[in-house]
Amino acid sequence: MLAPFLKPEVAETMQGRYLLLPPLARAALAARDGKTLAASAEAASAHWDGPPVMGAAARVCRGLAEGDPSLVLDAATYYQGASRPVDRALALEDAAVLLAGLRQPSEARRAFTAAARLYQELGAVWDLGRAETRLRQYGIRLRRDRQQARPGQGWAALTPTEVKIAWLVAEGRSNPEIAAALFLSRYTVQTHVSHILAKLGARSRAGIIRQALDRDTGP
Repeated sequence: MLAPFLKPEVAETMQGRYLLLPPLARAALAARDGKTLAASAEAASAHWDGPPVMGAAARVCRGLAEGDPSLVLDAATYYQGASRPVDRALALEDAAVLLAGLRQPSEARRAFTAAARLYQELGAVWDLGRAETRLRQYGIRLRRDRQQARPGQGWAALTPTEVKIAWLVAEGRSNPEIAAALFLSRYTVQTHVSHILAKLGARSRAGIIRQALDRDTGP
């Protein structure tokens, strides 16, 4: 489904194509499709010296194609500064797999742990499960003290990021204001608020405010 975006005529008309190249490279790598993997890296190379977000995508693709974790880690560093937690988690996961394949277990575990922490904070259970499956074949697993099991409901079920957002909601901040304060996108904040509502069993932001006021102190 993603491969058609490699066509030159698509590149001329689709401004956001660079966003689809890393997922295509990952899919090609998983399918052991070397031709498509190389083509995705070549297509991404056109963005190497472009805006930083495009350059990061190009580094992910080339890193996957060449088996070079340093390029993928460079992209992960950029994503951290750009407040793109999903892209950073994916890049760290990719780097962990490459490092494990190069028999660098300590470095692989470090990258994997950082990716897992982000997935947990984002509530990305499916992504965390995929990452664990990919790394398990190399004998790399999350340590028990890192997994931080949480209850499914109530204030204790909130991740650290969700707790911060819940308190900001309690202060009367809007989603755009929260996004600006935490350097997140509005969509990410909206997703977090939805998760908070579900975990607290609240029907509206007023429900979040009530439960926050029942607690003794802020974050």
